[in-house]
Amino acid sequence: AVVSTQSTGKEKQSNAESEEQARLQVLVSSLGEEQLDRYEAFRRSKFPQSLVKKLVAGMTGVAPSANCTIALSGIAKVLVGQIVEESLDIQETQKESGPIHPKHIREAVRRMRNKGLLGLTKHRKCKLKRL
Repeated sequence: AVVSTQSTGKEKQSNAESEEQARLQVLVSSLGEEQLDRYEAFRRSKFPQSLVKKLVAGMTGVAPSANCTIALSGIAKVLVGQIVEESLDIQETQKESGPIHPKHIREAVRRMRNKGLLGLTKHRKCKLKRL
């Protein structure tokens, strides 16, 4: 009885994965040519793990594990994607076209920081108390 329960759980997971793939195919098929090119470039892009490992090791003094490096690379990729999307929105509101410029990126980061989406502030206050 235990074996059949485990196989049912695996079947449910397999069904969920196939449903997710089907939804992704529908979404990708509805994209325009420019959006599809941008999506493909996003899928192919990645941060080099050696660079992320070096950066984390330099900041913390400890070499991160492979799983930590992979996770941080993914988080960085999502963050950059959000900044680029916000930059494109800013460019559109300014009625400009073409590639985004540094002014769009700076404004996007400023807006995201003001909304609290980045967690970065110009002046960090130390929350630790001296003993």
